[in-house]
Amino acid sequence: MLHYKGIAANAGIVIGPAYHYNRSLLVAEDRMLEADEIAPQLEQFEYAIERSNNELEKIGVLAEHKAGTQGLAIFEAQHMMLADTFVLDTIRKRISSEKKSAAYVVDSEYSHHQHFLQTSENPLLRERADDVEDIKQRLLRHLLEKQKWISKLDHPAIVVAEFLSPADAILFSRHELLGFATDGGGSTSHVAILARSLGLPAIVGLRGAAAHIETDDILILDGDRGELFVAPDEDTLVRYRERLLEEQAKKKVIAAKAKESEFPARTIDERKIVVNMNMELISDEAIAEAELMSKVKGKAMRGLGLLRTEHFLSAYDEIPSEADQTRIYSDLANRFHPAPITIRTFDIGGDKYIGGGFREKNPFLGWRGIRISLDQPETHVEQLRAILRASTGHNVKLLFPMVTTVDELERALGYLEEAKLELRKNGEAFDENLPVGIMVEVPAAALQAPAFAERCDFLSIGTNDLTQYTLAVDRGNEFVAHLFDELHPAVLRLIAMTVRAAHARKKTVSLCGEMAGKPIALPFIIGMGIDELSVAPNRVRMVSGLIRKLKYSETRSLVKRVLGESQSIPELKQTLFKFLHKRNLVEDFLSPVEIEMIERYGKSS
Repeated sequence: MLHYKGIAANAGIVIGPAYHYNRSLLVAEDRMLEADEIAPQLEQFEYAIERSNNELEKIGVLAEHKAGTQGLAIFEAQHMMLADTFVLDTIRKRISSEKKSAAYVVDSEYSHHQHFLQTSENPLLRERADDVEDIKQRLLRHLLEKQKWISKLDHPAIVVAEFLSPADAILFSRHELLGFATDGGGSTSHVAILARSLGLPAIVGLRGAAAHIETDDILILDGDRGELFVAPDEDTLVRYRERLLEEQAKKKVIAAKAKESEFPARTIDERKIVVNMNMELISDEAIAEAELMSKVKGKAMRGLGLLRTEHFLSAYDEIPSEADQTRIYSDLANRFHPAPITIRTFDIGGDKYIGGGFREKNPFLGWRGIRISLDQPETHVEQLRAILRASTGHNVKLLFPMVTTVDELERALGYLEEAKLELRKNGEAFDENLPVGIMVEVPAAALQAPAFAERCDFLSIGTNDLTQYTLAVDRGNEFVAHLFDELHPAVLRLIAMTVRAAHARKKTVSLCGEMAGKPIALPFIIGMGIDELSVAPNRVRMVSGLIRKLKYSETRSLVKRVLGESQSIPELKQTLFKFLHKRNLVEDFLSPVEIEMIERYGKSS
């Protein structure tokens, strides 16, 4: 039996056969060209570039980076390579002067660059060699007219891979995917988020385990503890089969206790908390799931607390047209009416692809979110007009991402007024009082919350990015992923500061991100006075059920006590565990791992 420890990306246990996903590497043969073959080969090379760019554009938003790249996205790097005129011109010249096939020259030229990177003393440059290999293979596939890499299963299996992109994860999920385990990635990487949205157990950051696992090896994937067992012995199998039965029984209890008819969720002492849904995946299946979860007695009541519009880019070769966006947003607004949907403008950059071959040394601190929108006003206003057209049912909210200065918000509001003016001139209907908010994702926004609350209708706290920027931790890098924790006292204080500023100005505050769906964090979230939560659809009932078991007055006292003390993260978590344990909420809502931590705390006390 082999045993590997990684990062728990999504809770749950699954036992089943492995499917080792590995792209076979293509190699081009050395072949001399006849004189009349040179021009067709050059044309084929241009065609391969175009097709590769189209593919990368289509999966760009959902593409996940390979772990340990220090925030430099794989697909940003690949677009940079495809736009590198020096490399492309060198290949063109070599095809003509050496009279070699385009495939051979591509293989040779990119392999040369790979060798340079692989032998570098700089570890970051060595990481870039994988990007070169990926783009080389993509070009060779078109030049050699090979089929696409197949991301599908013909029987239930756990996918194991060195690297799995979000696009791969989505394709596999359309078949019989039981879960997945990858060598790279972090707990809040996009692939991990997709796993939670799909409800699939997952482990990331296994660091080399994939090489020792073959297709059809029997695996136990423990998404609670982040452990992977290969060819488990009988004792381990029996132990995990018993845990599976226990987990299934617990889920039935939670489902029975979470009364779907009660909406919104209310604490025991009648504090109302609206629980909406994040739209992580933009697919028919994901929308149908969210639509089903929104229904209360047949009527849509739970809305979309966060619609990530950048995910629509995966379905198009470029940014969707204004007409397409109008159709998409209007359809969602109608399907969830009268429940609200919060539409966030394109949030690209950082760990998400920016087109045009653009590359930054530190994309998380660079050109992303509202900064890109303000620098591309034509595209930004097009999206704003589309969102406004979808607002006629008065159930649409507008959200601006990654705002760090009041000036950015003022400029964004100026473009919104421009969009409204154009629609008025054309006699087009829209909600004149469309609620507008910003994402509080950086400490600068939290510290300026009073100024933003004066100018907005609501604030939405994005805990993933707020934690990342507060703690200076790249959330997609497994080497520092253990430092990423939303329950860090500094993060909690920034959240509390934001809530106080908004409520002082009678504005509501919503909270999205992974923190919103964690039972251990909920007492603190409720006690801080958060008005709305946005969680993955499969977490709605659990979150609502736990809220109904809490007293708002008790959670308020908890928050005052914790914020008034100087506690480490372990101490803070133990305080929260004790709070839930005292109220007999542990067995129904916490994972086995969390329960073990309570037991250890009790013994140490």
